[in-house]
Amino acid sequence: MSQDKRDYQLFNPKRFKEARIVRGLSIVELANEIGVSKQAISQYELGESVPRASTMMSIVNILGFPKNFFYKEFKEQYVGNTFFRASNSATKKLREIQYTKAQFVSYIYKYLENFIDFPSLNLPDTTKFNGFMWNRNEIEQLANDVREYWGLAEQPIGNVVNLMERNGILVCSFDMGARNMDAFCQPRQGRPLIALGNDKQSAARRQFDGAHELGHLLMHKDEIYNQDNLTKEEFGKMEEQANRFASAFLLPSKAFADSVTSSSLDSYIELKKYWRVSIGAMLYRSRDLGIITDSRYTSLVKQMSMKKIRVKEPLDDLLPVPQPQILRRSVEMLIENDVKSEQQLLQEVGMSGEMIEMLCGLDKGRLDFKDVEHKLSLIINNDEENHVC
Repeated sequence: MSQDKRDYQLFNPKRFKEARIVRGLSIVELANEIGVSKQAISQYELGESVPRASTMMSIVNILGFPKNFFYKEFKEQYVGNTFFRASNSATKKLREIQYTKAQFVSYIYKYLENFIDFPSLNLPDTTKFNGFMWNRNEIEQLANDVREYWGLAEQPIGNVVNLMERNGILVCSFDMGARNMDAFCQPRQGRPLIALGNDKQSAARRQFDGAHELGHLLMHKDEIYNQDNLTKEEFGKMEEQANRFASAFLLPSKAFADSVTSSSLDSYIELKKYWRVSIGAMLYRSRDLGIITDSRYTSLVKQMSMKKIRVKEPLDDLLPVPQPQILRRSVEMLIENDVKSEQQLLQEVGMSGEMIEMLCGLDKGRLDFKDVEHKLSLIINNDEENHVC
């Protein structure tokens, strides 16, 4: 019996639950859409029963996943706790959706890994540091260590996203569905994952978000497993540490101090072109390093408020937003070099073209045409072979 037919015979309740969650539907909402009881949906997710053929067709159409996705068995891997920056304000539902998207990214990556040699994970050893109780000096030292380890000297980091990708971190970006959720990270078996939100399109914000999540992975990988049990104060402390790391990593103390030749707001706008860091973050770093006084910092922040440029800064519309490249290029490479056709890729990954495009940063519609043909062929497929009741 072929592998495809074996896949079809075993309905996978985990895939079904993931598809429901990523579409943002509750058990009751999906039950109403399909026309079955909520108990039936729960039984499908628990593996206590499987959908009838007609119900399966409704599931495919409503959730927008090809039929074979619900019969796929992906190789599971260890995933550490997902550290959400908006943990205290984001709803459980919203966090579940983003977590599931990250799972889908890992499924796609594991498939691509069969054909693509991804960069090896290349992170510095952090065991010499104390761990959870990171002080200012240790964070500065860690940021310097990473820069030295990656051969960055004291130059500006033009694209922190691609820098992390080149050093083996799996980076993706997609809409988070909320302006208060900027990014999250996951320690994972093999290589960690960082997901960046597309909801706020700003190069400087993307730079800082990426460096912030890198800080979590380096400083908190052994502690964030219990994030849900952290107090508000403990969570805030970890966020402060990650922010300090991002600031020190993107703005190395001596080089940055030497570049600040004036404390005028216009001069910081010019510095933003060079450092690719927000004016607000540079002002904070300047005060932290003693380049400007507290009173001067307050004055500059007030100036930004008066000019209404604290939320949307100058150059935010001009500087290109760093985008993850490796997943997109890997998919394109398979197709353009005739290793896989669009249809083969869709069938073997087992996801809709829309989902793969979104998670891998492909142009919208890149896989649409073949995907429609694939879905139709799956729906028409003889349902009696699925042995559902």
